[in-house]
Amino acid sequence: MFMDFLHRASDGKIFPEGGGMLIRDDQGEIVGAVGVTGDVQERDEEMAAYGIRAAGLKTDEDCEGLDVPVRLVN
Repeated sequence: MFMDFLHRASDGKIFPEGGGMLIRDDQGEIVGAVGVTGDVQERDEEMAAYGIRAAGLKTDEDCEGLDVPVRLVN
């Protein structure tokens, strides 16, 4: 609903796009987010995950086994 509002408010100049990921610490707590765009959504997400892990942090997928709520997209 929020993105629909932004889309209409911007006269179609903004649109939702994949490639964003939450950044988590070793305990699975959210410490930030990153967005990548420029290729297909799957490649953007792959690059976002690569950057997060290269910085020594974790993605939702990395925290799947922890006792924290995560959002996994299949």
